[in-house]
Amino acid sequence: MIRYDIALDELEALVDERVPGWLERAKSRTEGFRTKGKYEEKSSIWGEVKPVFMEVQGGAKCCFCERQFEAEKLGRYELDLEHYRPKGNVKKWECPPELVREGVSLTEPPGSDKGYHLLAYHLSNYAAACKACNSGLKKDCFPIAGEYDLGGDDPGKLMGERPWLLFPIGHLDVDPEAVIDFHGIFPRSTSDDPTTRLRGLATIAFFSLDDVIARKNLMKERALVLLLLHAFLVRTDDQGDAAAESAALVEKMLEPTSPHTNCARSFVRLFRSDPAQAAVVAGDAGTFLRSVSP
Repeated sequence: MIRYDIALDELEALVDERVPGWLERAKSRTEGFRTKGKYEEKSSIWGEVKPVFMEVQGGAKCCFCERQFEAEKLGRYELDLEHYRPKGNVKKWECPPELVREGVSLTEPPGSDKGYHLLAYHLSNYAAACKACNSGLKKDCFPIAGEYDLGGDDPGKLMGERPWLLFPIGHLDVDPEAVIDFHGIFPRSTSDDPTTRLRGLATIAFFSLDDVIARKNLMKERALVLLLLHAFLVRTDDQGDAAAESAALVEKMLEPTSPHTNCARSFVRLFRSDPAQAAVVAGDAGTFLRSVSP
């Protein structure tokens, strides 16, 4: 995960430009939910702004696993517009026992048909996520350590709930790269703050970001990134045009718009501090690719 650095007013301006009138329609619907005291509607309109978040997140990258999909026309079929805080229902996450032993404690959700109804159309509650991360894993879960505030209407004022999952859009949350980095193809939580470190571990476990079975293709993509990066980095020590071209390719792979940016940046830091160890890590990536089934 990486941070996508955009403020709420910038998001609103993009939405107003791409989908004129959406903000007013969203506000009207939210007031209807406020009156009802719950989320309830026959059809939704948040899908209209999904292309905005695809654009913000580097052209159809998943906000959680950093896989990259097709551009707007086709990518919209591969990505969901994720509600960070579920709009109509909050379900319990079955936290792995090893995380419970580490200190991750979960508040019991408030019951069926109760969700963050006033955040169904709040832009600070949205992100674009792949169907594996959103539909397959997150669903209606929102694990926290504090007390649920389902009547909240401003995500910026709800961090007191102490959510376990990191949120990468804007500055409502800590920068994911200050919490999670990579050793080879495997993410790890490295924050010096104990609670923040647990949030990193919980996020990794929640989205199965280190699961070589459940997320085989995700891991294969990371391995390919590392092999390419290592080849380019080695060539930057050459002379002339080849070195310059390789350096440019490395920089391209580190951009927020590229897939698996956090993984790539972590590997480059390793290469620059310990080239020999980076070579071992790249070799491990190659071994993984050769050993994994199609």
